[in-house]
Amino acid sequence: MVLILWETMILPYEMVYKTAIPTLRAMIARRLVEDYGLMQEEVAKKLEITQAAVSYYMKGKRAIILKLDDVDEIKSITNEIADLLFQGKISRREFRLRITEACDFIRDSKLLCEIHKRLEPDVDSEDCHACDGALKKRMNIMV
Repeated sequence: MVLILWETMILPYEMVYKTAIPTLRAMIARRLVEDYGLMQEEVAKKLEITQAAVSYYMKGKRAIILKLDDVDEIKSITNEIADLLFQGKISRREFRLRITEACDFIRDSKLLCEIHKRLEPDVDSEDCHACDGALKKRMNIMV
């Protein structure tokens, strides 16, 4: 199967938006459904997405490009977010912050490089430093 999402240059944040964020939402949704027994409608409300999106996540029809289930740091972040959502103990601001931190970790750890190379074959992954130090740069800006 050949998957073509872009026909032009891909910017790092496009990769995050189209691959990482759906994967993070899917991981959180699966935990809320499978571990906490929430209905898809309840999960959709907590994540502020549609029930159809949750259904696609659960069936493995969306968020399939990037696999992060084996990345301990990401698993820990998404599990914690799901736990806090279930308990009703996370604000929208805190949710956004934690998702942003997870995305920064994904970029900084170069977890998008393989996908980027498949989608944009002419990219020299050895010479591409677009994601280097993403978290450090953000933290310096925030200080």
